[in-house]
Amino acid sequence: MIPLIYGLAPIHIPSFFYLDIMARGRALPRGRYRGEAVSVVIPCHNEEAVIGNTLKALSRIKKIRDLEVIVVDDGSSDRTFEVASSFNGVKVLRREMGGRGKSEAVNFGARHAKHEIICVLDADSRPYSRSLEYLIPYLRAKRVAASCGIVKVRNKRANWLTEMVSLEYTIANYIQWKKSMIDSYVPWMPGTITLIKKDLANFPPSLVEDAELSAKLIEDGYVIIVDKRAAASEVAPTTLRAYLRQRVRWARGNWSLLKYYRNRRALMNYLLTFFERIQPALAAISYIIFGWSIYTRNYALDFVLTPLWLFTIAVILLLYRQAVRETRERYRLRTYILYFFASSLLYLIIWVRSLFPIRGWHKTLRVRDYR
Repeated sequence: MIPLIYGLAPIHIPSFFYLDIMARGRALPRGRYRGEAVSVVIPCHNEEAVIGNTLKALSRIKKIRDLEVIVVDDGSSDRTFEVASSFNGVKVLRREMGGRGKSEAVNFGARHAKHEIICVLDADSRPYSRSLEYLIPYLRAKRVAASCGIVKVRNKRANWLTEMVSLEYTIANYIQWKKSMIDSYVPWMPGTITLIKKDLANFPPSLVEDAELSAKLIEDGYVIIVDKRAAASEVAPTTLRAYLRQRVRWARGNWSLLKYYRNRRALMNYLLTFFERIQPALAAISYIIFGWSIYTRNYALDFVLTPLWLFTIAVILLLYRQAVRETRERYRLRTYILYFFASSLLYLIIWVRSLFPIRGWHKTLRVRDYR
């Protein structure tokens, strides 16, 4: 989760970066699809509930000249293999000793792919009909390692939590799209829809394998592109417990991104990542300073912190507005209020938990949409 929700803290350093991202950015060149072939790799561990409709969605993509679909059954104990095998033209690979993380399954599928462009999808990812056409042309450039789409929440109206997650994704989509327009920032690849060159598709063992590979590629001098025209939908967690487990895994894994700091061109990107990681601590410190200044009647500090507080709120509200406008989403007023306030507490819980090791690889349970 992007810690925008700490906008109520008097000291919120990421706001300065978000303002910079909103203010800058050049239009990305767009190319046309020229008949390139693509291998789609879908890692699955107990994905019987959703893999069927994902494969149906892929079968409706007609304009890709040669679309190879590979499903990696990563040690599933349900009917994932049987469901995937029932679709004509789908290559199903089984790993008996799987279930230890997404990266091993993706790398296994990429090694068995016959094409030089790999599209990585989650088992519940449904790419829009023209998404691959939009993303393929970027990979013709030597420095471009991957091209990515944005993530939409398919069950947005299920409850208050899924609507809040949808807004969270909308803001993240906007930031990643704008980062790809600015040389000093680089976006993270999403697991939901990413096209990557086969020789670079070696995902590290990590709780956030897509983000960590992004950081490694950035350090090696590559570029990652995000095109907001390309999108895929996924299902957001519908319960608070599932949401917290997923976000703790992401937050814990994101600490590993701080070891990739050697690319000086991406210094701004690294600093933003660093301050996003430590922002909860800065928020707590700023509240302590604010309270102490009031208690001791040292109002000079209040005069400094209060404008920063107002500046942060203004930047975040502007960010909400820009993100919703650019991605053409709509939300109710209560969703904005809920995200601004309630997620502050949730992220604090997630951040504190991320400071400690977690056991195993906690997979997000899917809501069944295939019979």
